[in-house]
Amino acid sequence: MKQRMACLLIGILMGAVLLGGNVSQAAEAFLKAFPSTHTFYLDGQPIEMEAYSINGNNYVKLRDIGRMVGFNVYWDNGVQIDTSSPYTGTAPSAVSIGSYKGTVLDVGERSALIIPGGGTDYIVTSGNPDVLAVEQVSGYWVIEGVSPGTSQVQFTAPDGQQGDLAITVTKDGTLTNSASADLNENLELRQDILVLVNQVRQEHGLSAVPADQSLMDAAQDYATRRNTWHDSQEECELALAHGYPYGFNCNLTVFTGASAEGAAKTAVENWVNSPGHLRTMLDSKADGLGVGVVRHEGVTYCYLFVGMSSTINPYA
Repeated sequence: MKQRMACLLIGILMGAVLLGGNVSQAAEAFLKAFPSTHTFYLDGQPIEMEAYSINGNNYVKLRDIGRMVGFNVYWDNGVQIDTSSPYTGTAPSAVSIGSYKGTVLDVGERSALIIPGGGTDYIVTSGNPDVLAVEQVSGYWVIEGVSPGTSQVQFTAPDGQQGDLAITVTKDGTLTNSASADLNENLELRQDILVLVNQVRQEHGLSAVPADQSLMDAAQDYATRRNTWHDSQEECELALAHGYPYGFNCNLTVFTGASAEGAAKTAVENWVNSPGHLRTMLDSKADGLGVGVVRHEGVTYCYLFVGMSSTINPYA
């Protein structure tokens, strides 16, 4: 760059001498810019682009080329060119990510990751696979504690944005079980969900369904595990353990950002807006309901067990 500037200045000085004028007059004549009258083409098609002619050459903004061609140009302690990302004109920002079960897991415990848009197109890796494993399950990224320690989970979005999350894995332990679960936790919130579920049923011309204590206990016990996907065997075995011998269907929803007062409404709205979950709530064979809710590190886990005494539990 310095060599090019030196050559440019020498040219200006020589022009000044040859023209018999001063340096400033020569520089003004040499560097005068005019709007370009040339037509520009992209892939054989004419495009409109702001350009200027200086000393017989066309000059355009690098940002405009990035915008037209499809690569990013931005300022970040210097001009940055990223040919792997579409044009935004701004520097990539960090991806905001999280874990449904928080940032502390037991060895053997699994948790789905909270990634914008689900993250199916993201690249997700573990900084230390000996401590924390990462895999995709049914379109979701899931982490699992392998051994005690701390590991970064690293993310790269399709547009090049990056982020990371520190996960600590504790010594071998078991998740909350029937013996230690507080089956009366969040009881008022759970009752609010029961009321709203029955309101939905009545809006669709169905009768209200009463709470079943065995299903209430089983659903709350299941909630303490903070599962983010269905485990039919575990659900059925918990129902049997709490004294419900029949078949049932289960809804679950996991979300962030809701207050304790608004959690019941959010949970039921999530189910209403999902055709499969709505069908579960509106099952005409339903004759008992159970609800389990756990709120942990800003995440709400809600489970609805819809009992049907006319059906069987496959693990009975």
